[in-house]
Amino acid sequence: MCSSYLLETPDYRLLVDCGNGSLSNLQQRWDVADIDAVLISHLHPDHFSDLYGLYYTLRFHPDGPLSVPVYAPGGAQRHLAQVVNDDGEFANRLHFHAASAGSRLQLGPLTLDLFRANHPVETLALRVATDRVVVAYSADSAATPALTEAARDADLFLCDATWLERHRPLPSGIHMTGAEAGRQAADAGAARLLVTHVIPSNDPAEVAAEAAANYDGEVLVANDMFSIEL
Repeated sequence: MCSSYLLETPDYRLLVDCGNGSLSNLQQRWDVADIDAVLISHLHPDHFSDLYGLYYTLRFHPDGPLSVPVYAPGGAQRHLAQVVNDDGEFANRLHFHAASAGSRLQLGPLTLDLFRANHPVETLALRVATDRVVVAYSADSAATPALTEAARDADLFLCDATWLERHRPLPSGIHMTGAEAGRQAADAGAARLLVTHVIPSNDPAEVAAEAAANYDGEVLVANDMFSIEL
C-alpha cells in the first residue's frame, strides 16, 4: 500500500513518492546516484518516510556526499527535518523546492502538470508528459474532476483504488474504491489503468475487477518491482 514509482526515460529518472520499503526496492535496480529528482505528492508518511533513508544514503555515499532535488508541497523541508538531528546536512542532501497545484515543472525531458487531489492534506496529482507518452498519477485522492483533467487521454493512469464498494459507508474525501477509479479512468479516456494503494485487507484482483466493470480499457494491478514499458 505504501507508494513509490520510478519514471524512467533513456537519460532521466524521476522518483515519485518514497514510502516505506521503497528505498530497498529502488536499490535492487539503481544506485541512488542515478536518481535525477524526487517528487513527493503529499506529506503523509506512507508517501515520504523513506526520504530519511535516502538522505543518509546520499550523505554517506561511497563516492562522497551527493544531493538530489526534491519537489514537494510547501513546508516539506521544515516538516521532515524535525525528525533528524539537522546540522544542515539534510538540506544539503535533499534540495527542497515548493510545488503546488496549477503549476508546471520541466524536469529533464519530463513536463509535469500538477493538480489538486481530493485528500485531507495538500496533495498533488500529476500529469507527466514526454514527446510521445503521458502518464498520470492520482496520488491519494477521492474522486474529483481534477483527476479527469490530469489523466485526459493518458497512456497510463496510476490511480488510488484503496477500497471496495461493498464496504460502504466509507470515509469521504480521502480515497477511492475500485469502481470510482474505473470511472475516473473512463471519464478521462485513459488508455490503461494501473490500480494502486489497495488496502492490505482487500484483494487487489477484486479491486481491479471492480474497476474493470466501470472502464473498458486494460486494468493492471501495482505490485512491488512491477514495471511497464510505454
